[in-house]
Amino acid sequence: MSQNPNDFAEQIDRMANGYRDAQVLLTANRLGIFPLLEESPQTVPEMAKALGATVRALQILCDALVAVRLLRKTGDRYENSDAARHCLLPSSPAPRTAILLHNARLYARWGKLYQVAKSGRPVSDDQIDPDLSSTEADFARAMADSARGVMRVTADALVLGRATRLLDVGGGPGLYSIEFARRYPQLHCVIMDNEATLRITRQNISQAGLEDRVTTLPGDALEDDLRGPYDIIFVSNLIHSFSFNQNAMLIRKCAENLNARGLLCVKDFFLEPDRTSPVWAALFAVNMLVNTEKGNCYTVAEVSSWLEKAGLVVDPVRMITPQTGLLTGRKEP
Repeated sequence: MSQNPNDFAEQIDRMANGYRDAQVLLTANRLGIFPLLEESPQTVPEMAKALGATVRALQILCDALVAVRLLRKTGDRYENSDAARHCLLPSSPAPRTAILLHNARLYARWGKLYQVAKSGRPVSDDQIDPDLSSTEADFARAMADSARGVMRVTADALVLGRATRLLDVGGGPGLYSIEFARRYPQLHCVIMDNEATLRITRQNISQAGLEDRVTTLPGDALEDDLRGPYDIIFVSNLIHSFSFNQNAMLIRKCAENLNARGLLCVKDFFLEPDRTSPVWAALFAVNMLVNTEKGNCYTVAEVSSWLEKAGLVVDPVRMITPQTGLLTGRKEP
């Protein structure tokens, strides 16, 4: 039996209208609605005065936030929903405020996808609203929000045994290394990233009380000395920023900095062989098209080929979340 054409039309409509929910959430986060309402339920005129917004605009926006279950409304007063309390405050147990600011920047860049498809060039900073400009520290905070959801399952998937020295390449806010160090008391972790990012990293290390076992190494992994050897080298969500050849070089360089029986771990969004699934990875490749000169998502076979050509014995891929895979290669003596 053939499918009703209206079903296809509904699918297309859902895709085309997805911007509405996203922009309501991103705008509310940028305005600071959720932290304001955590103090007490407020009316629209009270919020408008505090946020520097107009009453009409805020009324419509807040009613939409109620509709998508991010706010609750009683009479003429609004308060945060459970979802907002759990995720949309700086003090939330699963905070998403920094990654949502990052997503607002990405939203603006994705709006230029037509031009990118025509020119083949990523969106430059001067094409974006200056109010959405960001720093390396902003990016590190956003990546911390992202890492909190997967750092424990990642650590569960990696048995580090008696390893004593780990390099976290492009480790950003450092949450993975902090989690590894908590689990393995003998392990010393070195986080390599640019100096601006490492200022945030050091704050996180200090808050964890691990300054003696988690340290930082300013530098560019493609250009600078990795200062090996290491028992473990961890490369998380980094290869999608680089070209095929850059990654082959990076993996070879990492392998050269491993001890005998050392382990190189690559975590990223891997594509199936035909490059059309999973959906998350296929769409993330578009994100790299919009934001980078050479970035992309790669297949398991491509990443395995880099590991093998670097002289490593490759283990089967493990999916640690529906979106994220882990490939490991061991250096045989």
